[in-house]
Amino acid sequence: MPPHSLTPSKDVVVLGGGFAGLSAATALAERGIAVTVVEGRQILGGRAFSFNDPDSKDSIDNGQHLFMGCYWETIKFLKRIGTLDKLHFQSTMFVPFAGPRGRRAKLSCWPLPAPWHLYSGLARLSTLSLADRWRLRYVEQALKAETSMEALDQITVDEWLTRLHQSPRAKRHLWDLITIATLNEDPKIAAAAPFVTVLRHAFFSAWDASRMGLSVVGLSELYVPAAIKKIEKAGGRILTKSPVERLGLAGNQVTGVILRDGRRLAAKRVISTVPPNAFIKLLPQEVVEKEPYFQRITTLRYAPIISIHLWFDREITEHRFVGLLDTTIQWLFNRYKIHENPLASKGHISLTISGAHAYDSWPEKKILTLALEELRRLFPETEQATLLRSRVIKEHAATLSPSVGVEALRPAHVSPINGLWVGGDWSKTGLPATIESACVSGHACADLAMSFINKETPHA
Repeated sequence: MPPHSLTPSKDVVVLGGGFAGLSAATALAERGIAVTVVEGRQILGGRAFSFNDPDSKDSIDNGQHLFMGCYWETIKFLKRIGTLDKLHFQSTMFVPFAGPRGRRAKLSCWPLPAPWHLYSGLARLSTLSLADRWRLRYVEQALKAETSMEALDQITVDEWLTRLHQSPRAKRHLWDLITIATLNEDPKIAAAAPFVTVLRHAFFSAWDASRMGLSVVGLSELYVPAAIKKIEKAGGRILTKSPVERLGLAGNQVTGVILRDGRRLAAKRVISTVPPNAFIKLLPQEVVEKEPYFQRITTLRYAPIISIHLWFDREITEHRFVGLLDTTIQWLFNRYKIHENPLASKGHISLTISGAHAYDSWPEKKILTLALEELRRLFPETEQATLLRSRVIKEHAATLSPSVGVEALRPAHVSPINGLWVGGDWSKTGLPATIESACVSGHACADLAMSFINKETPHA
């Protein structure tokens, strides 16, 4: 296509091909809307994708993801595209823990009405003292109270837990692990508001909401091919390797998308699901400076995640995943046990350091040394195992950092520009920046675009 040519788009343009963009696009496709998905990279998947390791041929996620039973919008999306069977949930919540000197524990919950299912597990969790278990009632009382989320956005998770009489031990062996896993941030940095939302949704709403789920295929395989098929079947199209230069505007109305190669997609309806720093660059500087909505986005910051893939000559744990106690690394995932691939490497594990600000600048060799030292302290089998190879993946801007005050800065889906809606896990969904938040935003933007279309379409 020659530069600067006009490509009419009568329907909706979606910017970004991750969970947010594809959930929005498929929701519109299901309603008969031909969507154009524009992705700057050569593959879809956003910040949740997988690729094949060139040496082992194993599927590697750019970051390991735990799904939960309360991921209702994610489940809706996967049902829509027909791949929910590739996401396997526990029958009830079960989390094994490993600590130094052979310490082992497990959070094993019975299928009782919430929150009794959680108490059934916490009552038998050996890493908590009897006093710790008794003081859990303060957390339950706080979750039932009508506390202002604005007020909770002004204090950290750690401060909130201290006010609720939670001991340093309970924080270290329970609450900190939940915070890091769900918010990707240190409890002394993360605001209490999204943490309270997580607890209410995942642990105090229904017994099956807290079940953990894992994809038995690579992240990309879980949703990308099926989403493409759904979009194209409805007459839509996917444009990869098509970075966007800017949005076309006429006054307060979006008019299209201008690609970096000069192509223009004419559109009166655009859903952007790209990260905040990329989104702001699509707008004229004077528009950003004029609108507080856009100015607030420029202040958002990220939290990094480091994933460490290790290939041993044997398995070092029988569990699919393990929470790690009193270590820098928070989680271990047994990739061989997780993936339903008979050709997968038996000794392949991945380790996660979330909220990895202090380690993001470390060289890979130093990170690997740290990982192996901690594994040998926790899993004696590592001493006898031979490390065949390793790979360290750093996602410097993995998720929005939910620090104090950030909740008020996250943008609503309706932007000040007519016909432009803003999605992504970082937008104002009421949830931390997770896959579920991405899908919540995608479906919300699709609903807004559909309402816009219905208002413009004359009824017979």
